[in-house]
Amino acid sequence: MSSELILPELLMCGYYDSSLFSSAKVSPKRTCTMVEVEHFLEDGKNIFLNNEAFPIRKNHVFLSLPGDVRNCELPFKTKYIKFMAEGKIIEMLSSVPRYFNMNRSFEILSLLDEIITLHASKEDNEILLQGKLLTYISLLIEEAMNSQKTQSYKRAITAQAQSFIKNNCSRQIKLSDIAREVNLSPNYFHTIFTEVCRITPREYLTECRVSMVKNLLITTN
Repeated sequence: MSSELILPELLMCGYYDSSLFSSAKVSPKRTCTMVEVEHFLEDGKNIFLNNEAFPIRKNHVFLSLPGDVRNCELPFKTKYIKFMAEGKIIEMLSSVPRYFNMNRSFEILSLLDEIITLHASKEDNEILLQGKLLTYISLLIEEAMNSQKTQSYKRAITAQAQSFIKNNCSRQIKLSDIAREVNLSPNYFHTIFTEVCRITPREYLTECRVSMVKNLLITTN
């Protein structure tokens, strides 16, 4: 990684409600020329990064880098910030997830509000603005890295649960049995599994049982 820290250049920031500007259902594709960060303020449909879809969810962050091709389904509401970055900052931003949930949303969004207010001010506050921008970027990277670790943990838990369900779907297993296998409470396990798989543990168990019956019909008398 480059050891050179080049200060970012803030270009734009503010609040955006797409419903105020267009009745279109999908925005046109465009190629990003700067770092763009969006903090979704409410649930929406989907946003697309290099043809990969991500759901628009409240308190989630969407990060685009120069060269990315993006568009989205409308409408949506967001707080946004756009800046030019080089050196260590762009290298660090390139290494983190592009879409993640914020655990410290109040702290980060409050800081972004301060940046938006300072940027709109006509006073000479470049040093203060630059300091807050660097703090914001640092917190953003920290949140993204923590989210990445959390998602890896959730995927590992889900994979272990899926294996247990497949191997025991012929038995009368319950949610509590599966949760015990991965050392989690039933409610917390249900939340993690549903988030990762987009179906509930019960629905996954049913799918496994149907698949097992189909296989028996094909391979046995």
